[in-house]
Amino acid sequence: MAPGGLAQDRAGMADRPHYDFIDVIRTVAAFLVVISHVQQLIIDRPLTPGSVHRALSMLTTQGHNAVVVFFVLSGFWIVRSVVRAGPAFSFRDYMIARCARLWVVLLPALVMGICLDLAGSTIFPSRLYAGTQGAVSVAYDVSSRLSFGTFAGNVLFLQDIAVPSFGSNGALWSIACEFWYYVYFPLAYCALRSRNLAGILAAAAALPFLPSLPLFACWMMGGGVYVLAERFRAAGHVHWAWPAAALALLCLAIVALKLVPLHPALRDLALAACFALFLGLGMNSSFGRARGLGLLARFGARSSYSLYATHLPLMVFLCNFIVPEARLPASPGAWALVLLLPAVAVAWAAVFSRLTEDRTTAVRNWAAAALGMNRQAS
Repeated sequence: MAPGGLAQDRAGMADRPHYDFIDVIRTVAAFLVVISHVQQLIIDRPLTPGSVHRALSMLTTQGHNAVVVFFVLSGFWIVRSVVRAGPAFSFRDYMIARCARLWVVLLPALVMGICLDLAGSTIFPSRLYAGTQGAVSVAYDVSSRLSFGTFAGNVLFLQDIAVPSFGSNGALWSIACEFWYYVYFPLAYCALRSRNLAGILAAAAALPFLPSLPLFACWMMGGGVYVLAERFRAAGHVHWAWPAAALALLCLAIVALKLVPLHPALRDLALAACFALFLGLGMNSSFGRARGLGLLARFGARSSYSLYATHLPLMVFLCNFIVPEARLPASPGAWALVLLLPAVAVAWAAVFSRLTEDRTTAVRNWAAAALGMNRQAS
């Protein structure tokens, strides 16, 4: 799950409530990713019969859908950043901002993963760390993914491209996708804007090599939301009934796509389209004011990326003391664990983000100064 839509900072943005709506979505989506991974680690399959178990399973297996949501949000932020910069856009300054934002969390998260995974796989070895406990999210020997080469590949955003995701942190695959979309879009956009034929041809040739083209299409839907939502915004306020209807459509799509056999790429595109519709309408309505949800919005803005990047090694380590050899049949006690354990990840992310995400501006300014470049607002 990508942190798509996660690694975006919004310092200096006007009309804060307009974006609080997006930050609330980031918080909810990040929590869905966490609870989905915890459910995979704890609840055994086949599922215990019963409508309550089926309903809880449906609610706690939305992690991939949440990652699709992050990709749409990420496209919104990046397209906004590039388009609003206009002719003054500097690719070098832009990449300093983006790399600082990604690495300020990713590097400490990788170090944290080393510590937890080494402790878990050597001091407290189990079937969970060996990849035979049954959890889909850790279906491999974690120790086989702790090499220096794998670490370096993850630092360079090559996870699931040239190397596997590091250790037990399989969620890092989406951050690699994010990075390469960050690189590709502004180069392609500037080539099109300047009508540079060589640049346009190079962008067209590079497109098939992007990781996960369907997810890039989802990402670009977020950019389309920015362009269209700004026009809607100029045209006036959208009645709350429109985003409410779009939200209902999104929920129906989530259920339908779970039940109807469809190629995974088509499922992602359909979900992204429904969410993009809700996002565009919601931003320009009373939905976009997020009243009474300030705490969720603040967490989304400050800590959602940290939650995404750190939760899985932490949850695997904790679950190694609860379900080290086999998962639990679905029961009230097992579901209580699934619902309560993510609170530990949330609390840790709140602390972790103060030491990392809160330092983004300082790190970005230091990098710009060290490289002798002017800072460009992201």
